[in-house]
Amino acid sequence: MAGSKLNVVPLFQVMTLVVVLMLAEAPDRAEAEASITCEQVTNWLTPCISYGVFGGTVSPECCQGIKDLNAAYYTKDDIRAACSCVQQGAAMIPGIDYDRINNIATLCGTSCPYKVYPSTDCSKVV
Repeated sequence: MAGSKLNVVPLFQVMTLVVVLMLAEAPDRAEAEASITCEQVTNWLTPCISYGVFGGTVSPECCQGIKDLNAAYYTKDDIRAACSCVQQGAAMIPGIDYDRINNIATLCGTSCPYKVYPSTDCSKVV
């Protein structure tokens, strides 16, 4: 087909979509008591994925997502549910750098009540 353009979706965008869809459909047990859902956490933090994998500069959209997530914490269950969602989502992203993602809040001028690593026990974060 001469002259036709083939639309190619970059692998990163496909991976991001898969992670978003998986998290939206997979509520965590901690989420049952929390008012924060994995879908919300995913929506807020999806703009942070590129920094978590590739580094560079943290986008303003990522920082806004971090701030929106922090503003949504009302209880310890909210914090624990968000921790679990971030941990589950990060585990599904090839090449994620946990030290990098744990530094995002500081780079955005805010804080995070937990550090997420594969070994983090989100049920014990305060």
